[in-house]
Amino acid sequence: MSNSVNADTVRKYWQSCWNERRVDLLSEVFGAEYLHGRTPYSPERHAEIIRDTVRSIPDLMVRVDDLEDLGETVITRSRFIGSHGGEIFGLSATGRMIDAPSLDVFFFRDGRVTRLWHLFDHLPIVQGIGAEVRLGDEVAVLD
Repeated sequence: MSNSVNADTVRKYWQSCWNERRVDLLSEVFGAEYLHGRTPYSPERHAEIIRDTVRSIPDLMVRVDDLEDLGETVITRSRFIGSHGGEIFGLSATGRMIDAPSLDVFFFRDGRVTRLWHLFDHLPIVQGIGAEVRLGDEVAVLD
């Protein structure tokens, strides 16, 4: 396990900002403006993502399964785990468990994230809450 400053910053992001809901620390992780994919973001806008997600999954915990430290780039493979306790995708709470994988690539400059690539699989959420996936009148079978 890496102990670089950038890797520690990413650990802080997952543990403090997500698991402990310390969105006030996002400004210690991200630059005042950074790219979330191709979209300009700020720590304040990112805080809204966390708040919205936690409204849908109040007991959410992010478990980091792997962290790869490449110096100015840090990659994590993680899981978002919790109970569907609030509206998500327009659907009321079901109380059902969610376990969805995420792959994130954090690009650093001067100790702050300047770009984040976030690849999140929403299908396990849809399956976990028992929602149907439709194409017109047809219902997809998800095994």
